[in-house]
Amino acid sequence: MLRELGLVYGAFDFVIGADGKWTLLELNPTGQYGFLEHHTGVDLTGQLADLLTKGQP
Repeated sequence: MLRELGLVYGAFDFVIGADGKWTLLELNPTGQYGFLEHHTGVDLTGQLADLLTKGQP
């Protein structure tokens, strides 16, 4: 989807129903991932900044 839309980054929002079926709600230009950085110590913000400024390898 990102390639089709010409985007480098996007945050996908899903819900999982009681039956286990995943449903795509939307694609956001930003996403909340700070909790992942906090719990893992991984510098996602730095990686995302590099991706957005330098492009894909």
